[in-house]
Amino acid sequence: MSNVDPDYLAQEWATDDEILESMAAGGDLARVVREINVQFVGAVANLNKLKNDAKKLGFRSALVEKYEGEWQIELQIDADTRQETIRELTRKCLEIEQDYDIDHDGWGCFACNENGPISDENPA
Repeated sequence: MSNVDPDYLAQEWATDDEILESMAAGGDLARVVREINVQFVGAVANLNKLKNDAKKLGFRSALVEKYEGEWQIELQIDADTRQETIRELTRKCLEIEQDYDIDHDGWGCFACNENGPISDENPA
């Protein structure tokens, strides 16, 4: 995998930290494993190559599809949202971005407690 520019990585980690702080303020328990989705956009051929390699990179793959005029893929992984876990995931995604000539478009997941995703039925 490629080396990621340290300044770019630090910028992405700072964004991740803000998201994690917001999730924690809403009752998220970082130790709870849940599905995390990561998105990439780019040329369909490059996204299909990633789709074919997703399993060996540790992801489950969704379909490559066109959304709002752009080709995208969403990959899933089961993980907790501890800072070190998310930092490792972000580093991996930025390496994928370079290696596949596509753009990492972020990650997302539900805030969770010990009973699953936080909702009206499962409050924080």
